[in-house]
Amino acid sequence: WQELDEYVVTKQVAEHLRKFIDVYNQGSGDRMGVWVSGFFGSGKSHFIKIISYLLENKQATSPITNETKLAPAFFDDSKIKDAMLQADIKRATSGSADVILFNIDSKADSKSERDVILQVFLRVFNEKLGYSGDAPHIANMERYLESKNAYENFKAAFKQKNGNDWLAERDAFDLLRDDIIHAVSSALEMSESSAATWFDNARDSFKINIDNLAKTISEYLQTKPKDHRVVFLVDEVGQFIGDNTQLMLNLQTITEELGVKCKGRAWVVV
Repeated sequence: WQELDEYVVTKQVAEHLRKFIDVYNQGSGDRMGVWVSGFFGSGKSHFIKIISYLLENKQATSPITNETKLAPAFFDDSKIKDAMLQADIKRATSGSADVILFNIDSKADSKSERDVILQVFLRVFNEKLGYSGDAPHIANMERYLESKNAYENFKAAFKQKNGNDWLAERDAFDLLRDDIIHAVSSALEMSESSAATWFDNARDSFKINIDNLAKTISEYLQTKPKDHRVVFLVDEVGQFIGDNTQLMLNLQTITEELGVKCKGRAWVVV
């Protein structure tokens, strides 16, 4: 509430906001990568955070009066005098979106890995959908179970065998092999030996590349309304990449593939 209430829309901020909102509303397939640049301390991080609140249509609650208000409502005549920009903001926030705001440095395991940006994008996307962030092959299993309408049965079978909730225990998956195999077998109505083979091979057989990531996000979007979008807002990318051209190329390729496969419904703002 306080961040939205106190955010000052200067003439320059209004111009940048208009430029972004215009392109966002057009929903063009290949124009969905946004690089927010500026000097140190110029408010880049704050700007993308405010954009994340807007695109998510986030509801804020006043700490004093308990009044609730959606993010776009803060951008009325007191902040923005341009009625057309106000209307464009309302239009941009009228659809639904999965908005994923994160600092890349806090989500990356190591800068030295060649595909670290790809790993981070997959991690935050999985976490947003409620799947395992730390173990992509476990998230892949959860995604598959959900696609077969068997995820809830899996969680119930796991709890019946283990005594604890799956979401609370899944980070220790290496210690829970027998319980997981039992739950997979029960949920998918397959033999425990087949479930064991499937689970034991899951880590080695799981491969992630940029093409697969874009395909996974595209398949997810196909299960949602036509105007639904996935928006990645990534803070401190410039500092994270530095002069590493390989990381820059990876970010560029991820953005390009999302543009091709998701046709304007997956956005990357860095």
